[in-house]
Amino acid sequence: MQEEEANQRILEGERSQAVRRKLVARTPKSAAVRSKGRDALSQEIVATVKMPHPIYVESADGGTLTDVDGNTYIDMTMGFGPCVLGHRPPAVTAALEAQLGKGWHFGIPNAQQAELGKLVEEASPCADKVVFCNTGTEATMYAMRAARAFTGKPRIASFAGSYHGAHDYALIHVNPNSPRSKPIGMSVGKGIPDVVRDETMMVLPYRNDAAFELIREHRDELAAVIVEPSQNSNPRLDSGDFLRGLQDACRENDVLLCFDEVVTGFRIAYGGCQEYYGITPDLATYGKAIAAGLPIGAVAGRRDIMNCFSGKDGAPWVFSGGTFGGNPLSMTAGIAAMREMRDTKDTLYPYLEEQGNRLAAEVNAFCAEQGFAAQLMNAGSMVHLRFQDTPINDSFDFTEDGKWAEKEFYLHLLGYDVIVPGVHLAFLSGAHGVDDVDRIVEGFQQSFLDLRADGLY
Repeated sequence: MQEEEANQRILEGERSQAVRRKLVARTPKSAAVRSKGRDALSQEIVATVKMPHPIYVESADGGTLTDVDGNTYIDMTMGFGPCVLGHRPPAVTAALEAQLGKGWHFGIPNAQQAELGKLVEEASPCADKVVFCNTGTEATMYAMRAARAFTGKPRIASFAGSYHGAHDYALIHVNPNSPRSKPIGMSVGKGIPDVVRDETMMVLPYRNDAAFELIREHRDELAAVIVEPSQNSNPRLDSGDFLRGLQDACRENDVLLCFDEVVTGFRIAYGGCQEYYGITPDLATYGKAIAAGLPIGAVAGRRDIMNCFSGKDGAPWVFSGGTFGGNPLSMTAGIAAMREMRDTKDTLYPYLEEQGNRLAAEVNAFCAEQGFAAQLMNAGSMVHLRFQDTPINDSFDFTEDGKWAEKEFYLHLLGYDVIVPGVHLAFLSGAHGVDDVDRIVEGFQQSFLDLRADGLY
């Protein structure tokens, strides 16, 4: 369907017009906030967060968000993943309230850092030592820096379809027009020097054994391979054989292996994908799931590599640090959240996997029965809807066939009081009940039917 034809059907579609009128009528305060923000902000947040209709959040609780107009939605954003326990879990709320009475920024170390570090060390299979920072972006940047220092080699390899944050090294993504088995990197946006793309990074094919030969070919310059054990863009839990082959290739060629568990850590399992697959990399990175969504990141790994952060035992020293990297709010929240996830792991993680699998199964069965070319991919409680019914192995298989229907789908879903963020990666939490998942399934089904009624699908 051509863009002009699709846009005309959207304008003429009875269901689309009705949902737009509904959303506009019930969100006047959000409209006012948006107008005010345009005068002051160059960008509210990363562009991929853009909602199908502007709403601004006033509060969150459990599995829901409430906007400034008082409308409550089932939230599938979950802070982009880290709210594994849901919004404002009671244990974390109580810990933060107690800490606020003591202060929230000291600059010098606090006693909570060691306790939280021990909890992360015990949870992460690869961790002998831990370094805290503020974000997942910082964590992957520091892990790459440490790998280069430890090995004395300049390049890091990532995979086609991956996302590792917002620093320059992480913004070398695959050129979609390059060969599948030998992908070429390209910079995302301006301002990234060509030398980063050409001399410090390389891109490997995901879920493709050709990656192993490329590692062998570049072993003398390759410090580390960083991989999302389940990609944000391609969530799945059937990559065990590939990841084990990747670990073998790295070991055989003296290349470090880093699991980027910023999203999968403490979500797929308490020990992340390392625990799920039984694979122990050399390094792992983590994000805000450690602290139930508060600002935090972490690098964990083998003692000899982690010594680079201190220079201990003659290790090549790397600079890292930030005045808020061990802030007492994140440390306190982290201790409470980690204890809660640890103490409930035997029920929390099976429930998340069960409900995520059920959501995907019911939506996919509906699409197959009704003839909608779409599939809900999932890695347990992490899901991503793709508007195609053709098989997907890696990002080269993604199509744009349903992009016009996709735009309207999320507008209708919001009309059914279900929020999925603009990047279309979505999550369930331990606070989502069975009834919430039922409502999400119904919202997905009704949104597809609305598209069909308007002739868009």
